[in-house]
Amino acid sequence: MMPFDFNSDPGMSLCLQENVIDIWLCQANELQSKAGDFYAALSIEEKNRADRFKFETHKNRFILFHGFMREVLAKYLTISPEHIQYTKGEKGKPYLFLKDDNERALQFNLSHTRDIALLAVTKKAELGVDIECIDRKTEWQGIAKRFFTLSEQTSLFALPVQQQQPAFYELWTRKEAYMKVLGCGLSLSPTQFSLTVPPEVPALIEHHSEKYYPHGAIKFQNIILPETLKKFRAALAIASNIPIQTINCYQFSNSA
Repeated sequence: MMPFDFNSDPGMSLCLQENVIDIWLCQANELQSKAGDFYAALSIEEKNRADRFKFETHKNRFILFHGFMREVLAKYLTISPEHIQYTKGEKGKPYLFLKDDNERALQFNLSHTRDIALLAVTKKAELGVDIECIDRKTEWQGIAKRFFTLSEQTSLFALPVQQQQPAFYELWTRKEAYMKVLGCGLSLSPTQFSLTVPPEVPALIEHHSEKYYPHGAIKFQNIILPETLKKFRAALAIASNIPIQTINCYQFSNSA
């Protein structure tokens, strides 16, 4: 599959149609000069969270990625980043604090790993996005046996050996994205639903939980990142009764 075309940051106010999703890519090493401004724009709660990190690297990433999210959302809301207010769903998924119809319609989801973050934005549809690095020294076979369903394990371990680790991470991003689109996080066990295993097209096969269930038709999209990020895998889950026609991709810019 060819990488997505991540366009330059338009650097202006943006308007979304209901059948469009925008995906934003952020690389922390390009944003260090904005750390002070980003920190200043955070809420008191966010600043407290940042200050609780033990390691400066983790604190810095939190500030950069949450500042990045505020700057992007401000493009759609046409307000200053520091004026954005959040609320949380029952299981902690963030939403915009509802003030008017513009904010009420806008949905978003953030994921980050190491120095890379992805933010998905749309109107009305629920979103879940996840990004993972595949070169982590992880006992991925054990994780698969513990957190994947039997059908997922069977398909995964039937692949040629050299394809199994990348497929594991691709499936893991799909499962994380699905739990996030439901707004339940790890409150829903990954073994309570089955998804297709790469190289199959991502899709939901079975959902076993009676407590959490999709609101709207579930669709998935593999996010094919630029060649320079080939060690990362990413996926998007969408819950919507409106067909999504277009996915735009942007590279967040320090200068925009």
